[in-house]
Amino acid sequence: MTFDEIMAPLGAQRFIDEYLGKAPLHLEGPPEKWAAIMNWDVLNRLLGASTIWAHASLPLVLDKEPIPASAYCSPAPGRDGGTVLRPDPAKVKEFLRRGATLVANDIDQLTPELRAFCRAMEEALGGKVQANLYLSSKRRQGFAVHFDTHDVFAVHCMGEKTWMVFEGRAEDPIAHPMFKNLPPQHHERAKGKLWKEVRLKPGDLLYLPRGQYHYALAEDGACCHIAFGVTYPIGLDVVSYLFERMVAEPLGRANLPREPGALARRLAALGDRLAAICSDARTLADIQNFIAGYRYPREDYDLPALIEQAPDRFARCFDDFKLLERDGKVLLVRTSTREGVEVPQPIKDVVAWVVGRASFDRGELARAFPDRAPAQLDTVLAQLEKMRVIAAA
Repeated sequence: MTFDEIMAPLGAQRFIDEYLGKAPLHLEGPPEKWAAIMNWDVLNRLLGASTIWAHASLPLVLDKEPIPASAYCSPAPGRDGGTVLRPDPAKVKEFLRRGATLVANDIDQLTPELRAFCRAMEEALGGKVQANLYLSSKRRQGFAVHFDTHDVFAVHCMGEKTWMVFEGRAEDPIAHPMFKNLPPQHHERAKGKLWKEVRLKPGDLLYLPRGQYHYALAEDGACCHIAFGVTYPIGLDVVSYLFERMVAEPLGRANLPREPGALARRLAALGDRLAAICSDARTLADIQNFIAGYRYPREDYDLPALIEQAPDRFARCFDDFKLLERDGKVLLVRTSTREGVEVPQPIKDVVAWVVGRASFDRGELARAFPDRAPAQLDTVLAQLEKMRVIAAA
């Protein structure tokens, strides 16, 4: 689905102009609108893959209180070694019969349809999209009134659920204890008046800007929605970038003086240097690139074509690559953008050969490096393709 289709019948551009980051929105859709994204068969199949779940990825909540992991999980060998608390399907089913809410976290990579859906949203919105599924029933309220620290696109897939959306809205909250640890009394005071009682049915979508107060209540039967959460680049990302830039500055690494006057002068000097970095061309280019690439990697495999029809000929994507050696490190740099990536020493000669040619084929590369294993050369080519240094010709 395109983002325009996701936001039908309103449409993508009108949504961005009138609602994104500004106001809640309820869109009604045909019952089958989200059937390819999630249905009971797909959900049963995902939950049945029990070894992919752990306590953190499959929490249960009952009457606004988290169910302790010990009540429905058992120690089990983890997929990556060690021991994890893995949900016991029999115990999970018993809690679901009692009306518990099941939350399946981070499902956006688990099916091709979810990956494509999130990719369409990320391309249109310029943010990172993460998806959690909520399964509720029996008019049991899973969560108290609260706000989220990201925009929410609640895609309602099965059953029916009533959402209470309030006028109150926290100002640009983020995933930090300052906002995560607020007491229930604060939320009750800050939620404000009821904006609207929204009854979601299959095919509907509810958009809530980050910080918008709400809670939801399922009907008697089982219902399911997916909350697609969207986060965007913020000012604190620039602060993190400045930290990395200041690591290279002697002023940033020097000990702070203890004498008040000297400390005041040092703070002023740091402020001046940070202001200078913020206003230089490199910073503007780096932050623009950061914003442009602000999304999760979503890669699909194309087997067996990936193996059987691997490209034989490649062309260099840009003409201004240069290998630089600095402080014992090798960097592959684009001179026009000053973007660079570190190159491991063992393959610097292969990379230098590749970027020194407008085009080449695998045979030429193999003949140039007869002592290198074909698998190693293939790995270098794959990495350079992913970084858009080269492309299949």
